[in-house]
Amino acid sequence: MNLFGRSKLRWCVGLSALALLGGAAFSACGDDNIPATTTIASTGADTSSAGVTSPAASPTTNPFTSVDGIVDPTNHGWPRDVKGLNGTITIEHKPTRITTMSAGFDEITLGLVPVSRIVGVGSATKNPDTSSMSTEVQDVPTVGRDPESVASVSPDLVVASPTQKADVVAAIAKLGIPIVQLNLDPTPEGRISTILLLGYLYGEEDRAVTLANEVQKRYEAVTAITSKKPDADRPVVLSATKYTSMFIAGSGTTGEGIVTAAGGINAGTKSGIVGNATASLENVVATDPDVIIIPMAAAPGAAYKAELMNAAALANTPAIKNGRVFVVPPQLYTTNSFETVRAVEHLAHILWPDDFPAADPPPFTLPTGQ
Repeated sequence: MNLFGRSKLRWCVGLSALALLGGAAFSACGDDNIPATTTIASTGADTSSAGVTSPAASPTTNPFTSVDGIVDPTNHGWPRDVKGLNGTITIEHKPTRITTMSAGFDEITLGLVPVSRIVGVGSATKNPDTSSMSTEVQDVPTVGRDPESVASVSPDLVVASPTQKADVVAAIAKLGIPIVQLNLDPTPEGRISTILLLGYLYGEEDRAVTLANEVQKRYEAVTAITSKKPDADRPVVLSATKYTSMFIAGSGTTGEGIVTAAGGINAGTKSGIVGNATASLENVVATDPDVIIIPMAAAPGAAYKAELMNAAALANTPAIKNGRVFVVPPQLYTTNSFETVRAVEHLAHILWPDDFPAADPPPFTLPTGQ
């Protein structure tokens, strides 16, 4: 299950698929426009002058050609058109006051533009337990999802999540605020396409290409090793949380994708669990995991770990007997952005410390000025 692959962009590692945050399972292999051994080339476009359309780039060097939503990938001037879930929207000029209506979009945006161009973020983005970029946005206003809150920060571009209600999107548009509702595609190629599409929206094409290449290289550095692990050596890994109820990550989940890409066998998938399903200690026993990971904040995660370690029903479970239960950072393991690659790196260290000696994966680079 891979997080970042090529379909149209040809980033395919041959593992089974990931759907982030409970999406449907998918296959990541597909046709190619860019050879797998190369990095995505910069367009070389001048994106600074409004009203100027750059010369058409060659399809073999323009990574935006295959990105859904870009109406004319040869146009790197202003205005430019993008097609969202709410129709074709014209962006008249390079946006300097951006806000989004999704924590995932917030994180991707922070990877593309300086924080000075972001006028509001959601509360989840400012919470260190749910976002690895919370430090960068502590001085940015918290913005609600209603039209009045959005309008209060005077954005010149709003990016809405696919789950946002159509009447809310329409109400923001009626206020004269440019708003594009995009599909937050959970597939590997979709995640990269989102980076490129948002980079195009923001007039940061070269930065988007740089970030996409960085994500690709780090992901492939892990999977180049983990994909070669014999099935017999792969540990069965259970990803579980408990708040009011216990949940186990089955097929089509963030947990499944991270576990598989890191070289493990997802316990929930092996047991036939679909999605993030409520569970009991009997389900844990049935999965017979070698390793248990708990993507929760430190204090509640430690309490849940203690509960599992002390449960008599789990005494003979390999993960419990061998002390292989780990509280892992939820801001990496539950995000809806490219930050999940860091979770793969983190778990690869737990599963294969000789191959991956670094315990704390470094953050991705941020734009100049941030």
